[in-house]
Amino acid sequence: MKNLFMQAVKFVGFSGIGWLLDFFAYTILGLLSSNLVLNNTISSFIGVTFVFVFATRKVFQNNGRIPLAFKYIIYLLYQCVLIFCVSKLLNIINGLIINGVNIDVVKKMSYIISKIIVTPITMALNFFVMKVITEKLG
Repeated sequence: MKNLFMQAVKFVGFSGIGWLLDFFAYTILGLLSSNLVLNNTISSFIGVTFVFVFATRKVFQNNGRIPLAFKYIIYLLYQCVLIFCVSKLLNIINGLIINGVNIDVVKKMSYIISKIIVTPITMALNFFVMKVITEKLG
């Protein structure tokens, strides 16, 4: 249990950096485009790649039976599904904020608020999926 907790703490650290990269790219793209699905897809892959590279070297123990490159492809396929679903969820949350709030600054920041709301969900899912892919898949 202690090992799992330490892995989670390290993963949260690397995920935090990946999230900052993702969030920065997402915010910049949001200034250029209102297509949240496309913006989130691009920015998420930046963060996902960073986290995979560092987490597989510093957090999880690769069992070595399946090459890490193949595991990365599996993780990317999982991320494609997750990012698509989360992007759709972002659009729903964004619409709820825009239609349910009367404060202009909140409406202008709704795409950022939406991203913050979905982050804990994706982080927890990513931890468990990456653990299974890296340590259990073989």
